[in-house]
Amino acid sequence: MRVYIDSSALLKRAFDEEGSAELEEHLARYASMGAILASSSLAWIEVSRGIRRRSDAETPQLIAEISDDALSGIAESPVTASVIALARRIGPAVLRSLDAIHLATATLLDADLVIGYDQRFLAVAGELGFRTESPGDHAVSDTSVTPVFTRGTGMRSDIDPASHRTVLDTR
Repeated sequence: MRVYIDSSALLKRAFDEEGSAELEEHLARYASMGAILASSSLAWIEVSRGIRRRSDAETPQLIAEISDDALSGIAESPVTASVIALARRIGPAVLRSLDAIHLATATLLDADLVIGYDQRFLAVAGELGFRTESPGDHAVSDTSVTPVFTRGTGMRSDIDPASHRTVLDTR
């Protein structure tokens, strides 16, 4: 099983807020089942910036540590030419650019599930055929719709020697 984790969910791992505990329980359960938990390289930027925005009074070192904790256990999928090509045409016209990159990445990874907390993002993910979850958020219901197109088939996983984290290839 492949689980795509949106930046909105990864930020919940950084801050103790409504849904954080339920999210951690869900991620631990999926990991224990052998699922691949993945997100786009874009999430590394969004999460770090989001943490900095909410905790700018903290030292840069502490912000980096919080970011690393929020992203731990998540495989990073780079923004490749294939991701960009698909993001340019995926979903409805109202889909925001960064959400298009996330959904293109999830598509090329052939994700079985998308976890997030942004209702607009999750609505489009559902329209594209992804099963969605927002653990602990009762305002967002899980969705599942017939896929609009067939998702990618291949995925290669490598370890990036510089960071020691898993990097997924969406080529």
